[in-house]
Amino acid sequence: MIKRSSFRDRWNMFDLVILFTFFFGILPLRISSWAMFKSVVDNQVLVIAQYLYGFNTMLLTFRAFGHMLETIKGVGTIQIALFHIIREVVVVLVHFIAIAVAFSSAITKISVAESSMIKENLNGSRM
Repeated sequence: MIKRSSFRDRWNMFDLVILFTFFFGILPLRISSWAMFKSVVDNQVLVIAQYLYGFNTMLLTFRAFGHMLETIKGVGTIQIALFHIIREVVVVLVHFIAIAVAFSSAITKISVAESSMIKENLNGSRM
């Protein structure tokens, strides 16, 4: 039986994501690709499986480097600080995107309103 404390460790959760990606994403797609298609040309199922392979490889590489960094003394605190920094950077990026969308939509609305006024004035002065 899996203990609840094992789900609190982020690396264990990360390992579960890697396993679920393989067993419930890549493996079924590969099996259906082998069963349904004779060729690899124009095989959309195989393309999706390859994307998931790339994603899974990225996760495994991150996990391997994380494990290597855990073995070096003093890197654990740096790694924790790095995760906190990444979380704060994500918050800043989300705020930046929200501000950019808000201002760009306002500027677009003003531009459309102004251009419609100019077109009305040009049409009205010609008659």
